[in-house]
Amino acid sequence: MSLQRRLTLFFMLIVILPLLVAGFIVQRVIVGEISRRAVLSLRPTLDATVAIYNREEESLDQRVRRTVEGDQRFTALFRTGREVALGNYLERRLEESLDLDFLVALGRNDQVLGYASKAPSFLPGFRPPSPSAIARAEPGASNGMSRTPAIPVEVAGKGTQGHLIGGFWLDEDLLLAASRSGVDLSVISADRLVSSTAGVEASFEVEVDYIDPFQLELGEDAKAAATKLGGGMGIIASTPSAPITELSRQVLTSMLVVLLLALVGTAGLAYLLARLITRPLEELSQGARAIAEGRFDHRIPVRSKDEVGQLASAFNDMSGRLSQTITALSSSRDQIQRAVRRVGETLRSTHDMKQMLDSILNTAADAVDADIAVLWLFSVARGELYPAVARGLDTESLGRVKVGDGVVGFVAERARPLIVSQVSGGPAFSRHEPQFPHAIAVPIYSQERIMGVLVVYGRDAAQSFGQEELDTVSFLAEQGGVAVENVRLHEEAQRLSLTDGLTGVHNRRFFQMQFRQVLATATRFERPFSVLMLDLDYFKAVNDRFGHQRGDALLIEFSQRVKHLLREVDTFARYGGEEFICLLSETDVQGATTTAGKIHDAIKGTPFGGMDEELVSLTVSIGLAAYPDHGDSFKALVEAADQALYKAKQTGRDRVCVASAKPDLKLAN
Repeated sequence: MSLQRRLTLFFMLIVILPLLVAGFIVQRVIVGEISRRAVLSLRPTLDATVAIYNREEESLDQRVRRTVEGDQRFTALFRTGREVALGNYLERRLEESLDLDFLVALGRNDQVLGYASKAPSFLPGFRPPSPSAIARAEPGASNGMSRTPAIPVEVAGKGTQGHLIGGFWLDEDLLLAASRSGVDLSVISADRLVSSTAGVEASFEVEVDYIDPFQLELGEDAKAAATKLGGGMGIIASTPSAPITELSRQVLTSMLVVLLLALVGTAGLAYLLARLITRPLEELSQGARAIAEGRFDHRIPVRSKDEVGQLASAFNDMSGRLSQTITALSSSRDQIQRAVRRVGETLRSTHDMKQMLDSILNTAADAVDADIAVLWLFSVARGELYPAVARGLDTESLGRVKVGDGVVGFVAERARPLIVSQVSGGPAFSRHEPQFPHAIAVPIYSQERIMGVLVVYGRDAAQSFGQEELDTVSFLAEQGGVAVENVRLHEEAQRLSLTDGLTGVHNRRFFQMQFRQVLATATRFERPFSVLMLDLDYFKAVNDRFGHQRGDALLIEFSQRVKHLLREVDTFARYGGEEFICLLSETDVQGATTTAGKIHDAIKGTPFGGMDEELVSLTVSIGLAAYPDHGDSFKALVEAADQALYKAKQTGRDRVCVASAKPDLKLAN
């Protein structure tokens, strides 16, 4: 075989074999990563679904109570025992409710007096529980539903006439509210499918592993994970395997096409290259060996001016420059490594503003091999800039620079980057800036507004910065601005997640967080604290008369009045609608009663409204519960305060009521 053919074959093998290996690895990595992410997406979907279920279940009892609370017709139907009328009444109440699926009324002997239900979207083959089965079931999740405990129904002068049970179906409608793209959800009861979003046509039994992901047949093979709800019920999240298999086949086909094209191109290039190389190469081989041994001073004699002579001349030039290039590459490698480490630090410190600014500064200095670097930020009034972070010198040795003064002020005023050198003829340094022969100054933006100026300085008068260094610093400044903006957005998102969007006071989530801290302190040091539940009286009538926009304004003014009456250590939050809640630290029943009285008098004493508005007189009902007199947990104290508020409403509103030592939650007419 000729040298030309051998070179062609060898070159093709050198190129194609790594491409084959790389193509196989890429195909395996891509498909494997997609499969891994599909499995990893199951658990967050389950957690989100369980969170929706828990939220619905936690407020279920309250929603059922509100459905019939205060309705004298409901208690009258119980008193007369008219089963048909009671069933019709429950159907009407259920039609008005958007978040309840069934209601069951039980008599004194737990016989079913009335039943109303929305049609569940269960799989064919799974029968929804009957009214008597619902009545016999334990509270919580079971047999395709979630139900409340039996709520006593009392009639004045008659005592307890029966009980009321309500709940919602664990059907496809509930799953659709929590489903995510690419993930199907299913509900099982006693290892039998109840409902599913996977297109299953009928109910059947399945084997479930609640610990690890498992394979599941839902019409087609799928990867799944499951979690228990209680009562023999659970939720399954699954993702079909067919799309991943099809993707693997498509990736493999694409890689084969690319490899075929690469093979054809490589063959042509290898043939041309072999034709150029197949000439006497002894002297070039000797020179190559000398270079391989590190003898860069070796020279190849140039005996002609043809291609071989030109190659020999180029080889000699190459050997001379290799020594310089290797030295430069070694320095550049260290510089790049430092820059990469700084970029990594910047990404890891996304939520730490100080560390973020320091990483941006150090990365920019390392990238262009600068001696000094300073990050200047605007003052609050934006009339001057101050050195926030510096490398290579102390910020205390620098002063503030006015906008428009010196290099920093020039860039801050004109919002454009600048290269400064001894011969540039540009703006001179301010006396408060470092005095060096060379510098690059670029603006840093955050939310489309200049937040500061990044400046790198060079001490060596013989080495100046060019356009390449300017582009590098500008790129890093741009990325730094994005990173800073992300930090600010994260901080703002954290604040908004704990604040009510309308009134600006804290929301229920923040209240629960504070309650845990106060409860822990009170338990450890045996100190009291109190909870106030506030509700504006007849606020629906205010909304009906003045409109919801005016009603929102009244809620805001109400929030501000109450907030000004509380201490900084107290927590005030919007609990829902026109209900608010207060957490009074280290305050017993007597102190809480005094505070509640101040709030009551402040709301009642002065009408609400501003200039050119009709004044509105409002009153507030307040329920009070204290630790440890009325409970020792979040649920117990809030329920006690809510029961006291209910008592205040029932006894005429516009008053403060203290919870009893053992709150008893019952419906009354």
